[in-house]
Amino acid sequence: MELSALLKPLAATPQTTTALVVLLLPLLAFLVLFFFGKRLPRRGDWLGISFTTLAFILSVYLFLQTWDTATFHTRTTWFNLPGIVTADFTAGILIDNLTVLMLVIVTFISTLVQLFSVGYMHGDSGYSRYFAYLGLFTFSMLGIVLVDNLLLLFMFWELVGFSSYLLIGFWYERPAAIEANKKAFLVNRVGDIGLLLGLFAFYTYFRTFDLEALRALISSGTWTDTEFILRYTLQNQEWQVAITPLFLTLAGLGLFMGCVGKSAQFPLQVWLPDAMQGPTPVSSLIHAATMVAAGVYLLARCYAFFTVDALTVMAIVGAVTALLGAIAAFTQYDIKAVLAFSTISQLGYMVMGMGTGAHDASLFHLTTHAFFKAALFLNAGIIIHAMHRGQHFAHQHNADPQDIRNMGGLRKVLPVTFYTYLLAAAALVGLPLFSGFLSKDAILSGSWAWAQTMSVGGNKLYFVVPMIGFTVVLLTAYYMGRHMWFMFFGGFRLPFKVQEVRLSVQKEVENVMLLPVVLLAILSLGIFFSLNPLSFGSSWLMQGISLETLSAKSILLAHSFLEALILQNQANQTAHLIIGILSAVLGVAGVGFAINKYKNRTSEALQLDAPTSALARLSYNHFYLDTFFRNVFVAPVHQAAKALYRVDKRVIDYTLNYGSKWLVVLSKMVSWFDRLFVDGAVWLVAALSKFVGRFGRRLQNGKVQSYYAYSLLGFILIILYITLF
Repeated sequence: MELSALLKPLAATPQTTTALVVLLLPLLAFLVLFFFGKRLPRRGDWLGISFTTLAFILSVYLFLQTWDTATFHTRTTWFNLPGIVTADFTAGILIDNLTVLMLVIVTFISTLVQLFSVGYMHGDSGYSRYFAYLGLFTFSMLGIVLVDNLLLLFMFWELVGFSSYLLIGFWYERPAAIEANKKAFLVNRVGDIGLLLGLFAFYTYFRTFDLEALRALISSGTWTDTEFILRYTLQNQEWQVAITPLFLTLAGLGLFMGCVGKSAQFPLQVWLPDAMQGPTPVSSLIHAATMVAAGVYLLARCYAFFTVDALTVMAIVGAVTALLGAIAAFTQYDIKAVLAFSTISQLGYMVMGMGTGAHDASLFHLTTHAFFKAALFLNAGIIIHAMHRGQHFAHQHNADPQDIRNMGGLRKVLPVTFYTYLLAAAALVGLPLFSGFLSKDAILSGSWAWAQTMSVGGNKLYFVVPMIGFTVVLLTAYYMGRHMWFMFFGGFRLPFKVQEVRLSVQKEVENVMLLPVVLLAILSLGIFFSLNPLSFGSSWLMQGISLETLSAKSILLAHSFLEALILQNQANQTAHLIIGILSAVLGVAGVGFAINKYKNRTSEALQLDAPTSALARLSYNHFYLDTFFRNVFVAPVHQAAKALYRVDKRVIDYTLNYGSKWLVVLSKMVSWFDRLFVDGAVWLVAALSKFVGRFGRRLQNGKVQSYYAYSLLGFILIILYITLF
């Protein structure tokens, strides 16, 4: 196989040109708003919204042009390295079903978030800067979605990290926001180190970053008993590569490390709850469809590069993350913290789906989660806004407006918010007829088939993964039932009338904030994703993002294992029905447990509720992971830094400072010695020479009698010397 032929330039098409326009529109909005936003009418919010809306419209056009119809790819030579045996570095745009699906999700959610922000961020001093940052963030995510090679993907990946740093720390005057954005940035860099190592591990053997070329090369390789053998031609030289399964597994896990950081998987999930320090619409954007979804998207794009062992690690990490996130959400009281830990749990579901071979189910859940989680966060923003408003008019500023213990009875004064929140929460729980039911059911069915396939040798421990999945369904239903009860039921728990939280007697909230949540709540219904809202098998979305569709001409590293999973799934039709029923029962039971626990409690008891047992405190403090990292990693680094600082100040600086002083003293001593002895000796020799010269010149006076006298004197001295000695 000729590698250069795989990387040949491909001409642009109208579709790829349109995709480039979609990519550049948010960037243009960022540049204009960042430099000139304060001078524009309404400080430029209309510009950001208009450009993102246009990007969404163009994305829908690309979706209609591409979905189940065609794939468009343009590629150009970016640069090359003369004199080095390597393929040209290329850059291009790849448009397939997965690309256009993500384009629509990202631009749609971003448009609604910006529209919502008009009301939420009204009057903020950084209003134009906020919309500029949203444009940069959207541009960065679209770049990840559109590029066709891993090197460019890594560049946009880092740009997403930088954009999130700006947005999480948007209110930079708050110390907590600064701590949160630094934490998010640094924790993500830990995962990105693994991603970078994975990229270069694959490049070392395959000599290209191009995704299509990598898939073609892997498809042409063959497995022996001990190695993966690949032959290709590069610069007229035959290359034969023999790669061990261990190396391929480690390289794949390097790519997965990028997902662990960006998609908040165990043990790097600690940054995501703190990211709530940014504005609530930012939380919606990060959690719903952009930053945290980037890790799952990376796994989908690189699925051909993962061995069975790498997929197994993913399944285990995803299951553990889903369980820990759900347990941590159990006892949270901050409205955004509950949703943040819920996101961690749902991302764990997605990664578990990827690891168990349910690639399409994982992407299906990514899509459904984008809509209902965005609705939940934006609704949370409405509630926080309403609580601030009520406290402001009642002059009650001591209570935390985000603490659900201070709420209660809000369904009566915020009815639209309540019903939209209810729809989105039902989708998150996974109740029948809602989108989350379909996607969760697909992941659970896939994980069950995976456990059956992996346990053929008799090891039943693999069934722990799907059992964790079922457990998380119950836990999710419980904490969301608790969450809803605290906010919307019972009596209002602050000392002012609950009606004060409304915008006015006629309106509960600004229309510009209400429209996005209504749209997102409607899209939480299952009918939009499957003609049969009780069966994921008839989902048009899953069929379009299946491995058979996205990798129709490719052979994956785990190809044989994935084929066995497909056969197992086809044989599990009865099991799918049982799993769906069990999932629904667990969802209803969890909500029922929560209502039964809290329905008879008084308002005072709910307001004073606190984690008391050891397990509750463990949950509330997120298993003390922050404490663990602080004591094991952060504190030793700080101590080492302080020790090095002391060495620098007390040893190195002391030595340099006092050494320089003694050097000055020594130089003055050397200068004195030079002047007194060296220069003095030279002067003395010159003076003596001058004196002797003058004396000798006087002896040569031209007088005979003088010469006679000198000769006689010399003769007398010689006689005296001979006589005496």
